[in-house]
Amino acid sequence: MSSLIKATSLQGIDTLITELGGDTASIMRHCAIEVTLNSLETQSLTYRHYAELLEYCAHSLNCPSFGLKLASKQSFDILGHIAIAAKSGTDLGEALTWVIKYLHLHTPALNLTTHTLEDDQNIFLSFEIKLKPLPVINQVIELTIALALATLKKVSQNQCKPIKVFLPQKLDANLRAYHQHFGCNVIEHRNSAGILIAKNDLLLPLNVSDQHKVQAALNFLAANNAHTQSLPSQVSALIRPMLPLFQCSNQTIATALNLHPRTLHRELKKHNTSFVKLKDATRRALCEHYLMQNQFSISHISELLGYQEQATLSASVKRWFNCSARAFRAKYC
Repeated sequence: MSSLIKATSLQGIDTLITELGGDTASIMRHCAIEVTLNSLETQSLTYRHYAELLEYCAHSLNCPSFGLKLASKQSFDILGHIAIAAKSGTDLGEALTWVIKYLHLHTPALNLTTHTLEDDQNIFLSFEIKLKPLPVINQVIELTIALALATLKKVSQNQCKPIKVFLPQKLDANLRAYHQHFGCNVIEHRNSAGILIAKNDLLLPLNVSDQHKVQAALNFLAANNAHTQSLPSQVSALIRPMLPLFQCSNQTIATALNLHPRTLHRELKKHNTSFVKLKDATRRALCEHYLMQNQFSISHISELLGYQEQATLSASVKRWFNCSARAFRAKYC
């Protein structure tokens, strides 16, 4: 079954298309989107169609920053009951906990996780799209991160300030424009998409709350929450974005799961696996993906997989594929 997303994520798209000189109806027909734009709250569409729609708009309307522009026309409220519950929290950390727990009700295709880095000073908010095969996601990732940043700033009375933004794609537009838009350094061409903030920002008080709606929202979320994911799957999802940050340790992953490292080891053993095995399997899958794409140099792949030395990657490639990286590309590319 295709992963869906609530149609509220299309909020403002008709206005933006019109401003850019396009025709909303014809674009929707071209992208096979059957959504009534004046009643988004009751509808859904596949996440793949959603991502493809944003890419088509960017290209057909000659607007490389379409995702960023659409984010400026949306608000946290597109998450409905999730947003109401999150805004009932006392601080930013509690709000994030609500979103992480229930985001799958808005779309199971997007995974949000938080990671405390080894310096214990910063938090990495990681966004991962769980579709196979993965469509072009440049616009949807830029929209997601831009909207997340705007929300963090708004609910914290502009006290939460990003340190860095990570984007998975090589940016075609002027990198300085992205720095200005996000208000921080932008690290491009990574296998991670996310936002780095100070850990202390999680303690920032919230300035918004819809208390009269909170209980209804909590009841709705509790009644609809049937989301379960195995521990090995959770660990693998956490490993991937931490590799290029050189922060992927048993300690950081255990902390993200609110577990002691020994507890994580014990629980993974029940699944006949371990952190080391899952990290190796994740690296292998990513390495194969990158080797099949010639735009990634071997040194860049080494960095993306979190290896301090390229020689370590070479040894791993030999162990995984029984050949060198160059021989692998000669055979399969």
